[in-house]
Amino acid sequence: MALSAAPVIEDVTLEQLEQDPYPHYARWRKELPVAFLPELHGWIVSRWDDCEALGKSEGQIDSSNAFNDAFFGHNILSANGDVHKWLRGGVDPPLRPRAVQGYIEERARPVAREYTARLVEQGRCDASRDLLELISVRVIGDVLGLTDVDDATLQEWFTSLNAGLNNFSEDPVVTAQAEAAKKALDDYMVAAFERLMDAPDESGLSHMIHTATKDGTPRTFEELRGTIQVIILGGFQEPGHGAAASLLGVLSDLEQRDALLADPDTLVPAAVHEGLRWIAPFGQIQRRAIVDLKIGDVVIPAGDEVNLACASANRDETRYDDGERFDLHRKRQTHASFGYGAHFCSGHFISRQLERIALEEVFAQLPNPRLDPDHPADVFGFVVRGVKSLPIVWDA
Repeated sequence: MALSAAPVIEDVTLEQLEQDPYPHYARWRKELPVAFLPELHGWIVSRWDDCEALGKSEGQIDSSNAFNDAFFGHNILSANGDVHKWLRGGVDPPLRPRAVQGYIEERARPVAREYTARLVEQGRCDASRDLLELISVRVIGDVLGLTDVDDATLQEWFTSLNAGLNNFSEDPVVTAQAEAAKKALDDYMVAAFERLMDAPDESGLSHMIHTATKDGTPRTFEELRGTIQVIILGGFQEPGHGAAASLLGVLSDLEQRDALLADPDTLVPAAVHEGLRWIAPFGQIQRRAIVDLKIGDVVIPAGDEVNLACASANRDETRYDDGERFDLHRKRQTHASFGYGAHFCSGHFISRQLERIALEEVFAQLPNPRLDPDHPADVFGFVVRGVKSLPIVWDA
């Protein structure tokens, strides 16, 4: 690997980045906008313009990723070209905006309303673990067709896969838990495939099997196994953690909270958009150079892994004024949290709509919500980042 002419990031550990990558991103944007990070065995591109140019380029990068393939096996994130289009043909239909608009209120509102109502008399909860994450796994699970799987199991699958994907220290206990979750998910899916092969329905899983296939031949479990794991992890994570980031941002500034309470129709959607920019649930878009890439004075050799740091791009000083701050009233601009181009996240619309509904219920049902002064929020992660714990209180 040719590194002689390239800057290398050597003064930071993965543990430090998982605790809080944003100060490092800010420094990299100024001093090391394109650099090799040995801890990730790949390159970090940290500025908005460079990430966008590479993300939208054709013929320069692809989505092949040895790390993702090693964890998930063949999957939609790492697929390219016709294989990627074939997989998206089954994933996309129930997630397109018009389709989502047709069912999201019916599926999400009762869940968000009920799960929030359960907590009203308590006066406090961990809004991330006990509410927003549960709403996310339940609604996305139902859309996929996992209506017969209880909340605790869905949450266990999600948390174990998430921990396994981010197990950079190779903790054997975490690895074992992730493998156990994969096995349990496989066992469930084998039975579900047997049922849906002969009796398709309108679930997301059924669409993955039957919609836009080659010559009408259903996709098999082996062809979809890795993609299902990706969707379980990403689909469950983004709405729950995105909503938690928005709630943390709003409750960290009582003036902004009060403004939202006075105009929820306008400012809840603004909070969703700003939360996704402020703390991107997936901070890195992992790609591979298929030709030598020249960015400024740096050349990334063909074949090397390239991480487009969308979490850094989302706070780039050249694009966002005071980008480190959560600001409900920020001028609306696109962010990079859902990716670029052909691999733009299939679930972007349902994620934002589910977050909106969940937050609407929180602010409608919990009087005077505020951060718990005795228990700070826990925000953690580098490649995958989220508000893992968000203790809040309200007037019961």
